[in-house]
This record gives sequence, structure tokens and C-alpha cells, in this order.
Amino acid sequence: MRVLITGAGGFVGGWLAEALAAAHLDALLFGTVHGPGEPRAGAVPIAADLSDPEAARHAVEVSQPTHIFHLAGFASAAGMDQVAIERANVAASVGLLEAVAAQEKSCRVLLASSGYVYGPTPARPARETDPLDPRGPYASSKALMEEAVRPFASETLALTVVRSFNHSGPRQRPGFAIPDWASQLAAIERGEIEPVLRHGNLGSIRDFLDVRDVVEAYRKLLCEAPDAPWRVVNVCSGVGVPMQSVLDTLISVTRVPVRAEVDPGKWRDDAWSCVGDNGTLLALTGFRPAFPLAETLSATLEFWRTENL
Repeated sequence: MRVLITGAGGFVGGWLAEALAAAHLDALLFGTVHGPGEPRAGAVPIAADLSDPEAARHAVEVSQPTHIFHLAGFASAAGMDQVAIERANVAASVGLLEAVAAQEKSCRVLLASSGYVYGPTPARPARETDPLDPRGPYASSKALMEEAVRPFASETLALTVVRSFNHSGPRQRPGFAIPDWASQLAAIERGEIEPVLRHGNLGSIRDFLDVRDVVEAYRKLLCEAPDAPWRVVNVCSGVGVPMQSVLDTLISVTRVPVRAEVDPGKWRDDAWSCVGDNGTLLALTGFRPAFPLAETLSATLEFWRTENL
């Protein structure tokens, strides 16, 4: 087995490299990196900006992959530069698959989409057969990516699109709610800032998985699930959690008194429910989350207690 992880220097890519090294000792791992960060767990690094088709071809030629986890791209729903986001999430995905198809060898590819492609899910958890209603440049780019890669699916180039809902855990950088709050709380505990946690909109409901559960789901889908030319799978817990509850839980395990205040600079108009149905994932892999959200929150705070800001 020859495995290429794009975005191997990133948050999810690093955890995935470790999980694959632990589960598949006979696998040869390669990882593309762009900017700071190195692949973990001994993956062979390949410097590549995948928005450049030549770089994508080089990465495929070097790695000669039988399995690809395509995680590189723009990962935050907060971004507003639609052209840049589509270049990173759509054009780069197409360029990678063009390079793989040109090899004319069998390959299984997992491509990271997002649960945000469904838009609000107020009535029930979203199923893979539900219509898409993406809100904003990031979600729209993921919906466009799914449409753009679909024609590449074949018996020899099997594509699994994972619509991943919110995930967090140790090593995730600020810019996402949980590490942003945990890094503030750790700094408060050290006496570096005043005991005030600043946050944005807490009115939304989100579906969280620990990053360690996410990479295990990815591993099972690409390395263990039955072959299929094309499939779409929600990767999620199936449980909606109010963001106010997430914040309250984090504050409850902080070692000093803290009060919370709204920061207008962090405010986003996203006070809606985004929850997924994980029935397809369960049927394909038997996967069930191993890390409760409270454990994810505690582990993330502990990480930031020792991390240099």
C-alpha cells in the first residue's frame, strides 16, 4: 500500500499520518506540505502547492499512490475570498485527480468536503441524499468540488467524498471556536491576560467529532470499506450541541474564575443548526465515536496549557 496524504502538515493530516502509521505498518506514507508544518509519523514529505497542476503531477509521480487522502485546501468557513477559496478547494482537487487519472493505475481517493454544504438542518440531521444549500464561499466551494470531481469516478479511480461536520481536538490552531477559546483560557490561567473570554455568536448548534475519531473514520472508509466507484458519506456524531454548551463545558474545567463577553470582531451570522446523520458511515464501517465531546474539550485545553501562544 502506497498512501499519499495531501495537507499532511495540517491539523487533520498530522493526526491521520499517525493513525495510518499505527494501523498499517506495511504502508509507505507520503505527505504533501505547503508552507509551515511537516508530516508526522515518518511520512515522506513532498513540497507542493496543489493549486499548481505541475506540483500535483509531481506529487503523484513521486508517491505512485494506491490510496490518497485529499485533505489539503481552505478549511475555514470564516473566509470570504471566493476566488482564492475555489482555487484551493476546487481547482486543486481537479488537478490532483487529473494527475492520478493520467497514471492509469487503480487508486482509491478520499476527498474532504463539509457538512456545511447542506446549509441549515433545523428539522432533522442531514442525510447524504438531501439537497444541498451551501451558505458562503467556503461551503459553496465544497459543493462545487463535489460536482467537479464526480466525472473522474470509475472502477479504477474510486472516489469517496466525506462531508465532515465540525471536528476539533489537540493541535488545532486558533481561528476555530474551540481552540480559540481553549487558548484564551490557558492564557488566563497563566495570568497572561485578564480573566475574560471573548467569543462570537453562541446561538448556533453544531455536530462535533474529535479529530482522532475523524481520522479513524477516514481510515476505515478508504482502507477497509467495500470498493465503490463513487460514494458520499457524512462523517459526524449525529448529535447537535449548542455552542453555548460547548463554551460552558470548557469554562467549567478551567482552573480560575472566568467570565465570558461577546467580541464584535468574532461575530458571525451563523446562528443555525448544522447536524448530520451518520447512518451511512456506520453501515459501511461499523464506526462509532470513541471520544466524548467533554474529553475532546479537556484534551484541547490541556494542549494549550503547554503550547506557546
